[in-house]
Amino acid sequence: MFDVNNYFIIFVLTIIFFLLSYLGATVGLILGDIRLPLLIYALQSTTNTIGIATGTNLATSAMGAFASTYCHIKEGRVDFRLLCAIGIPSGLGAFIGMIVFAHVNTDWMKIVIGILLVYSGFQIVNAKKAIQGEYQRAYWKKLLFEILIGVALGVLSGAVGLMLGSIRLPAMIQVLGVEPKEAVGTNVALNFITASIGAITSVFTLKSYSLFHLPLIVSLMIATLVGSYLGAQSLKKINTSTLCKILAWVLSGTGTFMILENLHSFS
Repeated sequence: MFDVNNYFIIFVLTIIFFLLSYLGATVGLILGDIRLPLLIYALQSTTNTIGIATGTNLATSAMGAFASTYCHIKEGRVDFRLLCAIGIPSGLGAFIGMIVFAHVNTDWMKIVIGILLVYSGFQIVNAKKAIQGEYQRAYWKKLLFEILIGVALGVLSGAVGLMLGSIRLPAMIQVLGVEPKEAVGTNVALNFITASIGAITSVFTLKSYSLFHLPLIVSLMIATLVGSYLGAQSLKKINTSTLCKILAWVLSGTGTFMILENLHSFS
């Protein structure tokens, strides 16, 4: 069993968080659905394991998304209209999802999400029309699609307790026809808003000040901030075709991880 006061474990987690943050920022994802199980496993012998892991994951996710968002805004890769069109309905949808699915076992839903991610990974490299900007809709029709995507993902997010940026990103590219690098920047900005609200709620609503282990969260925050900023900066050096291939591998890998991680509920 690991102990939160074992500084070797903290060092290992710091390296892993740096690598995940760098990769996630490059493709516009937080990858919190991978980090959270790792934290829970690493801290399983600690009192309030779930609380420490959740609080730490939310706080580091918010910091990483902040560093990435700052870089993407500087590079002009954030669509603020899209940010509002999807972000506001997502917030409302999340509220509905938390109420409706509050007492429902959602492990099976996470497995379905994993399958969708693997499917998206295979599909996104072939989304040539969306990548080339040839996929066009009338303004109001496109706005309706954006709102519907926001509400649907918000409800699902509220139900399963994940930000689901990994589903939102391929939806923005494949369904809405957003240019991949702009989709990456906008998705990170949406993740920043979502993670920040989650972290603040965790602290003030649940009164979980004690759930943040200082040495752990400081080291992971620094690693996440640096990794996310460097990852976001590296995006300008990657062409669209390569970006889509990297994104496909990350989505497929994340989906596979989610499927395997939640299968235990059926055993």
